[in-house]
Amino acid sequence: MPRPHITCHMITTIDGRLHTERWPQSQTELLAVYDRVAARIETQGWIVGRVSLEGWLPHSEPMLDPVPSSRTDLFANRAGRRIGIIFDRSGRVLPDTDELEGDHLVLVLSGRVSQAHVDRLVARGISVVFSGPEGDDIEGALVRIAQTFGIDRLLLEGGGTLNGAFLAKGLIDATSTLVLPVIDGAAGTPAIYERQGEMPASALVLTHVETLEGGVVWLRHTLHTS
Repeated sequence: MPRPHITCHMITTIDGRLHTERWPQSQTELLAVYDRVAARIETQGWIVGRVSLEGWLPHSEPMLDPVPSSRTDLFANRAGRRIGIIFDRSGRVLPDTDELEGDHLVLVLSGRVSQAHVDRLVARGISVVFSGPEGDDIEGALVRIAQTFGIDRLLLEGGGTLNGAFLAKGLIDATSTLVLPVIDGAAGTPAIYERQGEMPASALVLTHVETLEGGVVWLRHTLHTS
């Protein structure tokens, strides 16, 4: 089975920023429109980076071994639930249970995360997948998750650094972008895609435009492939 089809679903200003606390809309309003549109995209789960879940899930100090080691994935029982994949290469996220809002949690870690931290996650029923010695093998982790759980479509939901990493590796197939009638304008504010290093721009093909309540514009694109 190949890796799952990935749609990056984000909400942003017209200048592509991601600092939601600066915007005039409340967090409740933003989540409502974001989740309502996400529900219209057919997927079997979601992907986020660790930083995006600060305040949502408990965190601990990273527990890293000085030298990475070869590790075996530890899949728990999905029990028919959607899945929530958290990329956490340094092993900071420590959920109390294997669920977030009813979805089964899958933690993707680097090979340097200590076995003690892995054991704590497994004891709570959380699936643990390893993405290489330094956590860079994103595609390999996704392929094994898809094979094990029988899934083929996922939402990528940020933050900007994780989105940029997926983009740089050619792992985004489509985008779903909610554009608010807001200009952020602050220099240095994080963007919805933050790629490291020099990379060519990615061309898109527009597939859908829709104006939503409050002047929000929903844009859908596919990544242009030559």
